[in-house]
Order: sequence, then C-alpha cells, then structure tokens
Amino acid sequence: MATSWNITLNDTSPVFTYYPYYDGFGTGNGWQIWYSQTGYNTVPANPGVGTSAHITSMPGANVTLSFYGTGIELYGMANCTFDVTVDGIFSSSLSSTNNVLFSEQTLSEGTHSLTLTAHPSSGQQLAFENVVIYINQEIPQMASYSNTNTTFLNYTGNWSVGTDAHVPGGAFHFTETTSSSVSTTFGGSSAVVVQGIVNWGNWQYTVSLNGTQSVLNASSFWFIPDTTLFYEGGLDPTQIYVLNIADTSEDGNKLAINSVKLYHPQPTTLSSSSKPSNTGKIAGTIAGAVVLLALVVGFLFWRRSRRLKTVMSKRTFDLLANEITPCEARAMHFPALAAPYTISSATAKNRPENFPLTPIGGSNDDSQRERAITHGPGSSTSSLGPYSEPRNNTSGSLSSPSARGRRPLPPPPSSPALSSPAPSLQEVQYSPRPSRLEHPVQIPDSEVNRILEIIASRIDMPERNISSPPPQYRS
Repeated sequence: MATSWNITLNDTSPVFTYYPYYDGFGTGNGWQIWYSQTGYNTVPANPGVGTSAHITSMPGANVTLSFYGTGIELYGMANCTFDVTVDGIFSSSLSSTNNVLFSEQTLSEGTHSLTLTAHPSSGQQLAFENVVIYINQEIPQMASYSNTNTTFLNYTGNWSVGTDAHVPGGAFHFTETTSSSVSTTFGGSSAVVVQGIVNWGNWQYTVSLNGTQSVLNASSFWFIPDTTLFYEGGLDPTQIYVLNIADTSEDGNKLAINSVKLYHPQPTTLSSSSKPSNTGKIAGTIAGAVVLLALVVGFLFWRRSRRLKTVMSKRTFDLLANEITPCEARAMHFPALAAPYTISSATAKNRPENFPLTPIGGSNDDSQRERAITHGPGSSTSSLGPYSEPRNNTSGSLSSPSARGRRPLPPPPSSPALSSPAPSLQEVQYSPRPSRLEHPVQIPDSEVNRILEIIASRIDMPERNISSPPPQYRS
C-alpha cells in the first residue's frame, strides 16, 4: 500500500528558473532575495539570517519549476493578483490565503511543469518562499554522503577543502578550475539530491545524470551556505546511474559541494498480521488425515476380530455338531430367532461422527505507476524534511476450514429370514441376541457331562496359524 511523502524546495535553490533574473537590486526590476531578520542585502556575500523569500514588484516577473510528483503547494504572500500554469492549464487572477499561493493536489504521478507569474500594480508585490512537492510512493530511506567521503565521491581536477561554521558539518569541497568535476555511481534509488553553496563569486555548473545534462547557476549576492543544487525524482531503483557535476564556468568562478543524498525505496514486506496464514489449513489437513487413518485402522481391526471370531465359533460348533449324534432319544433344540437385526436411523445418528495531508503525511494509493525521469534544468529539488511513518496498514487472517463429520462404521451383516425353527450353525453365529426364548428341552445329565468332556478335550488343541490359508484353499 503506497503512502505519500513530500519534499520541500527553498526559493534559494538554483533549480528554480527566475525571470528576468535570480537575484538583483530593486524589486521593480525583477526578483530580489530578502531574509526575515537580515532584510535586503547591502554588501555582497553576506550570510542571510531568518526565512528567505524572493520578492518582486515587476509586472510579468515569473518563476518556473519542473518537478516529479503527484501534487504541489506554493507558499508565500501577495497583495496583488497572480497566475499559475500547471502543464499548460492556466489559473488566473489568484490571491494568497494563509501564506498559500497555490495548491494542486490531484496530479498524476510523473513530471510536471509549473509557472507562477506576478501581476502587481503600483505599490504591490509578491513574495515567494518555497514549494512542497508531494509524491504518492512509499516513504524512502535517505542515505547521506558527505563531501569528504572520497570512497563514494570521485573528484577529478583541482579541488580544495574549505570550512565555514554556517555549512552543515563545517567543511565543503570547492573548485575554481573549469572542467573540474565530481562523480559517483549508484543504484537502488528513486531520487537523488546534491546540496551545496550558492554565493557571490560562484557561477555556472553542469549536472549530468546518465548522459542527461542540466545547466544551472549558483551565483547570488548572498552567501547561502546550504541549498539544493540539483534534485532528480522518479528514478528507477533497478537501474544504475552515473552522476557527474562539473564546473563549466571560467577559471576563478567557484563551485562548492556539501553532500549527496540518495533516497532508497522501502523494501516491500507484509507484517505478520497481514501475511496470509496457512496454519488453519495445515491443522485442518492434519486433523482430517489423523481421523481418516483412525477410521481405516479401526475398520481393519473390526474386520480382523470378526474374522477371528467367525473362525473360532465355526470350529467350536463344528466340533459340537460332530459329537452330538441324532440317535439319542431327545434332540437338542436352539431358541427361535427374532427378526434380522437392522440399524435404524436413530441408531445411526448416535454413532460417532495537502491532498488532505499534513506537511509530512501519508495517504492511500493502491496503484503502482511507472516513474518518469525528469530532464533538463529546473528539475525539482529538496531541502529534505523529516518523514512520517506510513499511516495505513492492512491486516488479514485466514480461518481454518470447518471440521467434517466422521463417516460411520459399516453396520454388521444382516441375517436372512429363516423358515426352520432349527437354524444352521452359520445362521446362529451371525444372528443377534433373541428378544424372547422358548422353553428348552431338558437334557439328561449324562449327555451334559459327555458334551463337557468333549469340549474340555478340545480346549488345549494348538491354534492354527491365521496367516496361513485355510485348508479349503490348499491344493
């Protein structure tokens, strides 16, 4: 899920193109830099103190920016009307409200062009302070490389190390020799920023990113110790980029570098609460397999026990039948059988079975768009603000499948109806217990004793190996 991050570009950055010029004396002739505590500059190379702004009283003075993002806000103040054009769409006769000059929050992700044009009349002016660019992407990780990191930065030509308390870190690399350059190679980034110095005596420089060149100007009447010299968004993290910054002005004009910053997209990972869980499915599968295995084993055991009982019963009754002779005066009668036993349905059931964003904010965007690469001078840059954490998280869970009912064991075999009151021995062994009994005929004691002797004589007989085939299957 995508969230929105933003990047702020201060008015002092050379990525803005000012007409008729970047900085001069007198607001009626163009733009002039002003600081909230220092005011207007009176001596070249003075450091400014406070919040900066470009101010003009010249009708038609404008500032242009090319940027990569999904929205933009312009901050400043004006007591005159002004126009804003974004990608050729013209908004005229605007006025400032609560220090916001303009806000467009519904741009498609890509490279856009914006132009702000002032229309002051006598005694009126427009002050432009900064822009905030919004990008609907995952908040990136920023890696900063100091100008003193010669492992990451490769300097060629004549470079020196300078120091100044106003510069972040206190040190900077500078050159006064034309064609001197600094380069680096990187990958896995969606944006790159070069921070450096704008000052009286600095001049033209050229930035090349994979062969695409931007010619910029770092001169001002002020000493601005740290601003964005170059910014490029919408990079492809899968590509390798070669960044080269060269002094292309005449000898004696300076180029000063403070740092290079890379923005790496966050790894796309799901939290443990949002990852699909297969625990329920696995547990259900294992439980089902165990139940099925138990049923199979139980069924085989049941059949085996029935088979053993059948063999033993048949042998016992056969012995009895062979020893009881029909020549006796009285025959033995078995009880009459009840109707064959069946399983009723009742018995079977008993069986077991800005965007509305804060200055640094987040917003939803489920789409992933192709990132374009900004070309030419004036591509959007940043003075890098803090980032918020992603606001939107999704979580999901998978429930385990419902348990299936157990399959009931097969019912015992039923017995066919009998027409004779004296059933065969096989019928007796498969018949259920009778519901009523006939009065049996009294057997003489001598006969009983003889039967008991026969049974006793057979009890100690060795049992046949069940694993071997019965006699009727042998050749």
